[in-house]
Amino acid sequence: MAAKNCPLCGQKTFVEMRGQYRVDPPPNIPGGTIVIRDASWQHCESCGEDVLPHELDLAIDRERYHRLGLLTPEEIRRVREKTGLSAVDMSHLLGVGEKTYTRWENGHSLQTKASDTLIRLVDRHAEMFALVDAERQPGRDALIARYFAELEHLKGGNRLAMAAHGADMSTETWEAVRERLRALRKPKGTSP
Repeated sequence: MAAKNCPLCGQKTFVEMRGQYRVDPPPNIPGGTIVIRDASWQHCESCGEDVLPHELDLAIDRERYHRLGLLTPEEIRRVREKTGLSAVDMSHLLGVGEKTYTRWENGHSLQTKASDTLIRLVDRHAEMFALVDAERQPGRDALIARYFAELEHLKGGNRLAMAAHGADMSTETWEAVRERLRALRKPKGTSP
């Protein structure tokens, strides 16, 4: 195949290459030179510029993620889709900016190991994030206090409340729930 003009230097020394593509990653990526076998790319024999096809870029990126022990953008997207969250909701859940999260999912930047760990936890225990988020709600203590204040009233007049508070539970289960509610009701810093 005849050489083409290089888009960088303009010389007619731009050729198609095939074989092992080697690239030295930055020092923060362990493992030394990245080698992609059976690759094809374009190379300028005058200025040394390489132009990589999308597939080769993806293969290099996959190796970077693998060496760093991070989820790939595809895996991050899969976790979000599995939870049914939008990218905006996922960014809020993780406590990062919307653009930052979108860059991770699109492969335009690498997530930190701490963020990667959070994403993995969302994948395994998404319900825990909802519980933690509920604990952060400013009116939560007042809501719990009002709930306890109205328990007797609700139990006597509402069949659902009665079922939720002991009418259809075994004595052992009711006692366990009651003890847990007492523990939750105690002010912080007091002994049991």
